[in-house]
Amino acid sequence: MKFSTAVLGLAALSSICSCQEYELEDGTDHSNRPLIHLTPDKGWMNDPNGLWYDAKDELWHAYYQYYPEVAHWGRPLAWGHSVSSDLTIWNDTGVAIRPHRNDSGAYSGSMVIDYNNTSGFFNGSVDPRQRVIAMWTFDSPGSETQHISYSVDGGYTFIDYEQNPVLDINESNFRDPKVTWHEETSKWIVTIAHSQKFEILIYSSPDMKDWTLESSFSHSGFLAFQYECPGLVKVPVVKASNNDYVPANLTYPNSTTYNSSYFNTTFSQGDELEEAWVMFLSVNPGGPLGGSVNEYFIGDFNGTHFTPFTPQTRFVDFGKDFYAFQTFFNTPNGKDVIGLAWASNWQYCEAVPTRSWRSSMSIARNFTIQEYAPNPESVELNLNSMPVYDRESLIANQSRITTHNRTLEKNSAIHLNLSNNGTGVFDFNLTWSLNSSVYTNSDVAEFSLYLIGSDNSEEYLRIGYEGNSGAFFLDRGHSDVDFVSRNPFFTDKLSTYLEPYETLENGLNSYKVYGIVDRNLIELFFNDGSEAMTNLFFFSDGNYINEVDIRTSIDHCYNIEELSIQQLGI
Repeated sequence: MKFSTAVLGLAALSSICSCQEYELEDGTDHSNRPLIHLTPDKGWMNDPNGLWYDAKDELWHAYYQYYPEVAHWGRPLAWGHSVSSDLTIWNDTGVAIRPHRNDSGAYSGSMVIDYNNTSGFFNGSVDPRQRVIAMWTFDSPGSETQHISYSVDGGYTFIDYEQNPVLDINESNFRDPKVTWHEETSKWIVTIAHSQKFEILIYSSPDMKDWTLESSFSHSGFLAFQYECPGLVKVPVVKASNNDYVPANLTYPNSTTYNSSYFNTTFSQGDELEEAWVMFLSVNPGGPLGGSVNEYFIGDFNGTHFTPFTPQTRFVDFGKDFYAFQTFFNTPNGKDVIGLAWASNWQYCEAVPTRSWRSSMSIARNFTIQEYAPNPESVELNLNSMPVYDRESLIANQSRITTHNRTLEKNSAIHLNLSNNGTGVFDFNLTWSLNSSVYTNSDVAEFSLYLIGSDNSEEYLRIGYEGNSGAFFLDRGHSDVDFVSRNPFFTDKLSTYLEPYETLENGLNSYKVYGIVDRNLIELFFNDGSEAMTNLFFFSDGNYINEVDIRTSIDHCYNIEELSIQQLGI
């Protein structure tokens, strides 16, 4: 969602967005456009909206904040619409929802499937699997109210409810409704950001039209400037590395087994926790890395109140380009929790070096809750995520390179060639182990992968791990693109702390990362998804990554257990 700059002073504005245009090479539009991430056909895109899965036509629908006239945020802001059969290749279908005034916006919101026609909007001619209703914020000067619109053609066009708005609290920062169905109470539940009061307001409704305020979730987590884009969803709790949704018997150090029967700040004991509720929210500006960030809370929801199990601030993604996260309503098996985010940051989103289009979404991710040990003495519940896309269709007739059991030495780099990576798209799996006995506390004990451009080797991404800090790092600053060097908010060096994935038979700790590189976007998933990191990067026109060098600063410290790199073709 776009924040109102009218309430910000000049100092705050300078820290939010650097919008200076930079001279670009011809052809940047084409070469920088990701191929397996959703991008707008033209113009401007930000928050994902109205995500849902159509079980009748077997299509994923994604709507988004859209201004098609130029590649900058502007009014009237509409909902663009794209569809995909595989969450990999997206097809633009045009504008789905428009505001009725040119000085206004159809701001962020969500989509539900009204299977049982609780709203009364549908007749027998509309398949129950396609009875979709959008709830969205109508933003006009000095006011934000909640509207609903419904579709009788499977989500391509919408009819505005004639008695809109369905919610109006006479506020100008009241937005981003995310609706879910609460089976236990047979009611619709919506979370809406009362943004600058740091509140998530929770309403219920039997029919999507008449709403009752039930409670608020307020002043929790990292506050920054304001709350945006909340969401409340039930997420499976699973055993680590198990995709069959086997319930996890999660016993904390105090020997209390936590389950979803939350009552009067106590938990029943001895039961298995099969699922838990997660409250998502976005904050901007003022995130800890600068600009925008998504956080979450794991807890219980009883139909009226959300209560987090613990008060800690937790982040969905530790990169700089992951915001306004939203989940899909409905998934093919009814259990998966799949969502995506806007892969950009309000600090520099309007200045990134593309011309006729701006922004992409993250890859879709499947979310589960698992046990995680942040240190040797603690066990916590953690939101894990792994990418969801049609990888099998992309690897046909594409080359793959591997290396394994390679101990790194200072004066002997490992060089790998991706053999004409013409698409700029590939993924990789890296597992490494660390011998911490060979370095001292004063050493910079690192190893790095240099992901090098094919046409200009001075442009490269550097990713790696450093033993004394226990952190994985990314350096995106080695580029000849003017924007990268001149924009002060496009942070070049980022890192995240990692606990070991496992201890090997030889007693050494090992770590894992899975990465997807799609032209100007890299997404990293650590230790089977216990952490994720999403970042944009920009090389010169057409200078796709084609070589990988592995180097270290210290002998016999790191062993590459396995590295595989798979080119992906479209």
